[in-house]
Amino acid sequence: MKASFYKIIFDKETPFRCTYIDKPKFDHPWHFHPEFELTLILESEGIRYIGDHISGFKAGDLILVGSNLPHLWMNNENEKDHLDNNGNRSRRITLQFPLNFMDIIFKDAEELEPLAQLFKLAERGISFSNKTSIEIAPLLLDINKRKGLRKWVAVFNLLFQLTEAKDYTLLASNGYTPQLNTKDSDLMNRIFDHIRNNLENKISLQDMADMACLTKPSFCRLFKQKTGKSFFVFLNEYRINNAKRMLLEDKRLSISHIAHKSGFPSIQHFNSKFKELNNGLTPSQYTKNKAI
Repeated sequence: MKASFYKIIFDKETPFRCTYIDKPKFDHPWHFHPEFELTLILESEGIRYIGDHISGFKAGDLILVGSNLPHLWMNNENEKDHLDNNGNRSRRITLQFPLNFMDIIFKDAEELEPLAQLFKLAERGISFSNKTSIEIAPLLLDINKRKGLRKWVAVFNLLFQLTEAKDYTLLASNGYTPQLNTKDSDLMNRIFDHIRNNLENKISLQDMADMACLTKPSFCRLFKQKTGKSFFVFLNEYRINNAKRMLLEDKRLSISHIAHKSGFPSIQHFNSKFKELNNGLTPSQYTKNKAI
């Protein structure tokens, strides 16, 4: 149930790694690595996991993930045909730099204190506003084309802009401590896949316990220990985030249809959970607020 370790290889020229990813869908497993990672979603949508945080993602999202913070971007299973048949892609660009980045450049330089503070906040994952994303996007795309000293200059310009940003949200819970062991990574990713592939069906605790080869109480303890949430809290958050995506994606869909497709057996249960996880807003109110 733990995230898998991912080894990042840097080139000899710079301690940065900038990568453009273009796939039919994002398929990287739940993982962690010592390096910091800035991700800009260029195209695609789905559900993202940052530590113990679950939320939807869409084009334009800009996320900074701190060292060893488990993370995953997962496209919705019911989006797959849409992606393949209509030519849409899952595209993002990532900038990764090592944990000892500060020491590599200027050890204990006071002028870089804002950068140290930014990296400290990144331990919980940072979601920047759309305004910041729009400002950062051309800088991040430019880094991918630069080499040598020009690449260094471009990276520092981007990091300076991020330290100036005031409109951001911290994602993982305060005090969240990831369990960094690759032993159970396959199981965690099978759980994610099972939820995604069976979202509109009943997902029982017994099924999940059988998948993990554990008793139900043991599975519950393990899941809570490794993710920071109980399984059904996690499952309901995933389902509600899927519903929010559907509400905004197609205004023609009825709320009852969305509730069913998101795995809620009744509209009453759906409305109750939706309000609970969205500051008292009903699905209709949520849609109207997003349209403003």
